[in-house]
Amino acid sequence: MKISDKALELIIRDVLGGMEEMATMEGYATSLAGMEILGIEPNDPGHSGGQHPESEKPRNAVVLPFPGLRKTA
Repeated sequence: MKISDKALELIIRDVLGGMEEMATMEGYATSLAGMEILGIEPNDPGHSGGQHPESEKPRNAVVLPFPGLRKTA
């Protein structure tokens, strides 16, 4: 059975819309009644605000180019 490109696009949009609705419903349906806070601890005193200690310096991410792909938006 041959499905046209437009029909396939509409089917995919419907499926993605349904998945989004299901994910939203599951997100709102969660119950935190079984959650228990075990403890609250202050920040490490050697750790100052937004700066990272030497051992935890953020690393730059490597961006891999994909020349065969085109941007969609």
